[in-house]
Amino acid sequence: MQAEHTNTIPQMVEDVRAGRMPRRKFMKSLTALGISAAGVSAVSSAAAQPSSPPKPAPVAPLDPQPSQNLQLHQQHLAHQNQGNTGALHQDYADHAVVEDSMHSAPFVGREAIMARKGVGMAAIPDLNIQVTNRVAHGSQVVAEWTATGTHTGDFPGLPASNRPFSIHGVTVVVRHEGKIVREAIYYDMGEVRRQLS
Repeated sequence: MQAEHTNTIPQMVEDVRAGRMPRRKFMKSLTALGISAAGVSAVSSAAAQPSSPPKPAPVAPLDPQPSQNLQLHQQHLAHQNQGNTGALHQDYADHAVVEDSMHSAPFVGREAIMARKGVGMAAIPDLNIQVTNRVAHGSQVVAEWTATGTHTGDFPGLPASNRPFSIHGVTVVVRHEGKIVREAIYYDMGEVRRQLS
């Protein structure tokens, strides 16, 4: 395993978007973290898209318990697949920031994040997320996944299509004192539009 990284993947994505990190170095860094070629492609695709600058989340010190972060992520995913919004609500810090490839601006604060989750759960009530690869580095957990479901409700700019879909993506979760302080969800919006339009 590679030495600890001081930059999280969301920070590296910001650096690529701002021209402070070459794309090739970025892709090598992702590979060195144990992310598959498909995962590197999903994150790189999202990094190529412009977005509003995120409001900074507090800098989380490296957590010496990556195995605990993996377990917390597994619980979070189980709550999401079960639609357990109460447990999801408690998993985020009050000041958490969530970035999602579908939205140009980040969601800041637990209430905004939960409102976003509510829209997603209503639009895709049968959502199922299967993790295909998961690695932890300090306070950061990187999960590659395949999401499947049926698009029965509206998303911003994507009215309900009643079509089934299957997309691949990567979620990066940064925790501090057990709570999510930053979550970045990367996937190819072009592929989403192709499947749901």
